Amino acid sequence: MTKLLTTLTAAIAVCTVAGYALLGNPTQAVADEAELGAEAPAFSLRNVNTGADVSLADFEGKTVVLVFHSTTCPWYRMRDNGGYDRVLIPMAAEYADDDVVFLGINANRTESTENIAEYVTTHESYPVLKDEGNVVADAYGARVTPHVYVINGEGELVYKGAIESRVSNPGACGTSETPYLKPVLDALINGTELPYTDTTSEVKGCSIKRV
Repeated sequence: MTKLLTTLTAAIAVCTVAGYALLGNPTQAVADEAELGAEAPAFSLRNVNTGADVSLADFEGKTVVLVFHSTTCPWYRMRDNGGYDRVLIPMAAEYADDDVVFLGINANRTESTENIAEYVTTHESYPVLKDEGNVVADAYGARVTPHVYVINGEGELVYKGAIESRVSNPGACGTSETPYLKPVLDALINGTELPYTDTTSEVKGCSIKRV
């Protein structure tokens, strides 16, 4: 019942997205990308650790970094020898004093709320929200874990894509000579022109396991 209510809440909060395109596995439909420069799709999802409902509107005036999350994907999960969480967790702490909020959104039907909560606690991660039915993933057009979206203080989507230029394997996460996310955040903080807005073609990770 709780999962059903969470899904319904997200579905109501997010405008219906039409025009699905297939990516890889034909059983997994991926919605059109959310539009840059437009108001970011609203949502309300449950924090896997606290049980509290978290809405995008809660962070008005702050920069919000949405990262589509996985506890099992080798490109994402924290490991001594790889995974983007070893980059994202310290980055979230680094930018916290600059009114930048990181939120993980786990839309994988294969990952339980309990397992995600245990992962977050173990790794002292930024908050992670459960996207039951991948409603929010569909609204943003998220393809893989990780897929990143940055929303400015006015609620506009200003960046979507990768954390950095593509690296060859999960063990190389965070080693690219061309970072994308950090320069975007620095530009937002400093009020300068964003060096990147859409690097979707560079996203690398595991496909989101949709319902």
